[in-house]
Amino acid sequence: MLKSYEHCCSSMQALATLGKVEGILPLLHGPQPCAYQIQIGTMTCRPSRLLTAGTLIQKSEVVFGGEENLKSQLSNMYRLYKPKIIVIINTCLPQLIGEDIKGVISEVEQEIPDLKVTYIDSGFNFPKCMPLGNDVAWVSILRLLEPRAKVQGSIGLVGRSGQDAGAFTSFDTFLKRAGITVFPFPAPHLSEMEKIVSAEIVFPVHVVPYLTCKELNERFGARIEYIEIPTGVQGTSNFLRGVADILKNQKLHDLVDQQEKEMRPRVEAIKKRFAEKPVKVMFAFGPASEFGLSKILADFGAEVIMVPSMKNKFAQQEKELQKKRYGVTIVEEDFDTLEDLYDKYRPDAVFCETQGRVELTPRLIPTFCNMTYLTAYGYDFALDMGEKFHESMKLDVLSSWNDVVQRYGGNRHA
Repeated sequence: MLKSYEHCCSSMQALATLGKVEGILPLLHGPQPCAYQIQIGTMTCRPSRLLTAGTLIQKSEVVFGGEENLKSQLSNMYRLYKPKIIVIINTCLPQLIGEDIKGVISEVEQEIPDLKVTYIDSGFNFPKCMPLGNDVAWVSILRLLEPRAKVQGSIGLVGRSGQDAGAFTSFDTFLKRAGITVFPFPAPHLSEMEKIVSAEIVFPVHVVPYLTCKELNERFGARIEYIEIPTGVQGTSNFLRGVADILKNQKLHDLVDQQEKEMRPRVEAIKKRFAEKPVKVMFAFGPASEFGLSKILADFGAEVIMVPSMKNKFAQQEKELQKKRYGVTIVEEDFDTLEDLYDKYRPDAVFCETQGRVELTPRLIPTFCNMTYLTAYGYDFALDMGEKFHESMKLDVLSSWNDVVQRYGGNRHA
């Protein structure tokens, strides 16, 4: 059974991801309530001008099929916006009634030769893993790309979601200064993303794109090297040094040495504050944000509990790394509510999905929404988060609440 904090749908993640790349338009194939909920759910993590096109399946189409409606919408989108690629996000309802999506695509591509159309089956295919909406969205794009000659010495960086488009500058500037040719995936425009097939070695920078990397390896012959997520000071350095070791690039090592020397006073000051004011933080589910954010605070000395949202090979590597390096507590067993987890571990703050916050906010527990921490890569993000974290917890509010409860409430929720 789904927990309240797992109600974000993989279709929602697919829409938010695909809507960030110019040249690609997502088409949501589903009923009106589905389209409404997905639009509302993506407001915090999608472009303000994202075109959200949908078929809005009617009751009659549930009985007689909505293929003609879908075909009409594809033609209208191309006529109005001239995208290079349209990705049909095939939601639960059309999958249940068995619509012929491939047949519709074949007909449209015959009528419009300049248009490429692909699709993903999302929704109930991934009921307990919302981030898979990102991964299958990237795979759908790769299936339309053609092989290219490899660029010698080049690398690809494969991220988690559309929000990563343009966000790798927080760490890939070191790679470029070291003379390395970098192909980011995603990128703000499709023409840049297409270059990923020319990369000799692909480095996933998150645990999410496992299926994407598998496609790059099997179809385009790219070598896949998972090091770790480049978040937190140590995590970012380890990622860059891992790339340097594989490419035998001493200049990149030197750049990291220089950066670490410059940051040392700030890092030591942050660690001192965490030592003086210890905190226990729980990261519970979300669009896999917990894997990166947990490293940032653990790096500075926080006690961390993580409830992982993914179980693929990259996620297993990242979990083992964090347990060994930081002593992070990984919660794998089932549980009923996020409130129950709080009662068991008693953290000082919780990072969770919007749906989970309602279980904790009545107690005035400092709660942060994972959806607002989607591009937490590199040194600067880690330093800023470490320096401001204690203040952002607003512990004086919780302290005042506990005082009131102990005085008048018989220690209820204290």
